[in-house]
Amino acid sequence: MEKLVSKKKITELEFRIIEKVKEVRTKKGVSRMQLSNDIRVDKGFVGKVESYAHPDKYNFSHLFRIAKILKIKSIRDLIPNDMPKYEDIEIVYEMVPKINKDGSQSKQLESSVLEIRPKTER
Repeated sequence: MEKLVSKKKITELEFRIIEKVKEVRTKKGVSRMQLSNDIRVDKGFVGKVESYAHPDKYNFSHLFRIAKILKIKSIRDLIPNDMPKYEDIEIVYEMVPKINKDGSQSKQLESSVLEIRPKTER
């Protein structure tokens, strides 16, 4: 399968929140679909947010529900303590096959971040 490399402009704050939710979710063994169901959104929502190939993002209601589901003390634990260095960043990512539990490649794709760089305005 040929790799698909793409770019996406996103705020650094959004990127850091998405990565934090993903980190906590995976540490707690919660699947994307399970989290989507638990926060009462479409079953593929969390996967779309984490893939960067879609415009979907978390809002404060999502973060509140995510904190409850993942048993996090405060929504603040999902938000960076420091100020982002850049307002907008560009994520360069490739779409790669997901790996099944048995180690085989799935037909579904997920993103793999290759590079993050400040977005310069033109």
